[in-house]
Amino acid sequence: MSPSPPEWPVTPLNPDVVVRIGRSMPALSPEIEARVTSHWDAALSEYPHLYNGRVFCADVIGPDIIGGHWSEYRRVLAQMREPDLYGPQMLRPLAVVGLLRTRDGIVIGQRSEDSIYLPGYWQGAPAGNVESREGEAEINLAAQLLAECHEELGLEETDAQVGGCLLACEHPWTHIVDIGMDLATTLNFAALKERCRRLGNAEYQALKLLKPDMELPERLVPTLSAMLEQTR
Repeated sequence: MSPSPPEWPVTPLNPDVVVRIGRSMPALSPEIEARVTSHWDAALSEYPHLYNGRVFCADVIGPDIIGGHWSEYRRVLAQMREPDLYGPQMLRPLAVVGLLRTRDGIVIGQRSEDSIYLPGYWQGAPAGNVESREGEAEINLAAQLLAECHEELGLEETDAQVGGCLLACEHPWTHIVDIGMDLATTLNFAALKERCRRLGNAEYQALKLLKPDMELPERLVPTLSAMLEQTR
């Protein structure tokens, strides 16, 4: 899905917005379950590494509180492939996205051309689904972002400092909701690139350093554009 018009809706968030679990995972009708299974099986044949983990989906998004429920990644992926699958009960899976500041400037990442979602687009780095990594019931957005720092960029907790939340930005077709967050590292850009090369998970085919008044690359995820706008 290309991030072209209609615009991605943006909701400003308070820095300490809270995420709460309000209900259990809903049951699917046999017909919808069969369609989910069909989409999942097709995706597995193309991307055998896919894992059906638990992901958090928002029911309500406000400046102070985001309420929702745990779902399955296979349900989210089925909606990505068939946007109207659930009708008015669409899933709005949360993702965390960092606005990463180094000593040199802001770092952004270009998604791999092999990515299942927005291949080749530039986004805030790191980024990833809000998921239940160890069966936890409570959701800590800062911890989620730090986990993505480690997986995608090879950063340890001592290398990165998570700031407050900035905004929520929703993809109008997949309904994935990016939670943009301030993020800083003590590393400079050269050291960060080396760390990512050695220890990252190849999520990005390139990293780029943005400095004030620098021309932005084409194909920016709108979440990144909205976060950069807040820094001006």
